Amino acid sequence: MSNTTPGNRLYGMMQVLLTHYAHKEVPDPAEDRGVVDQQDALDAVLSLAAFLDANAQAGRISVNDAEHMASMLMVIRECIRPLPVGLVESSGGEADGVTPDLQEMVNALRTARDETGMRG
Repeated sequence: MSNTTPGNRLYGMMQVLLTHYAHKEVPDPAEDRGVVDQQDALDAVLSLAAFLDANAQAGRISVNDAEHMASMLMVIRECIRPLPVGLVESSGGEADGVTPDLQEMVNALRTARDETGMRG
């Protein structure tokens, strides 16, 4: 893949991170570049979510894969800015269903990290 566009270079950076991850290494971060702010990160999450949803709706991504990717995006989104209350019906009315869902996802990430020693 050519390294001539921002998308190509950032894709290459993703591959570098994946290689470090596979070797159980954590690369040293650069100094804060002062380029990406919170709103930019929020917009990126939603842009990726829209792309994911379009591909899932078109059948190019399995439902299970789409749900997993969406769950990971919501973990990221929660860290950037807390998600709105996600309502689920309970016997006493409505309750926040997002908190236990996020906890389940984070627990799975932490368990995998503890078992493998791999850190992103």
